[in-house]
Amino acid sequence: MVTLCLQYIRAISEYFPEGTKVTHPQGGFILWLELDKRIDTHELYQEAIKHRISIAPGTMFSMQDRYNHCMRLSYGMVWSSRLEECLKKLGGFVKEMLAGIR
Repeated sequence: MVTLCLQYIRAISEYFPEGTKVTHPQGGFILWLELDKRIDTHELYQEAIKHRISIAPGTMFSMQDRYNHCMRLSYGMVWSSRLEECLKKLGGFVKEMLAGIR
């Protein structure tokens, strides 16, 4: 599973905006991504789900108004070209959101 995790991290570093932070919490097959503070991952979720890409917005993991710019991403699926394409699209959505903010 280490190799799978590294494939996800490589794709995230390649397709997501510079400055995206990725951590691998203890246990489970998840990555925690911290995006630019101007990104609302609930909005990102709404766009991603239209393309059959599922993420967990960071706000799901707090009772307070925190982690709006964070998300959880599972890496439990077998690596495939479709998965790579989904991560590329997701990174593209984040870049588009940033471009619209500036």
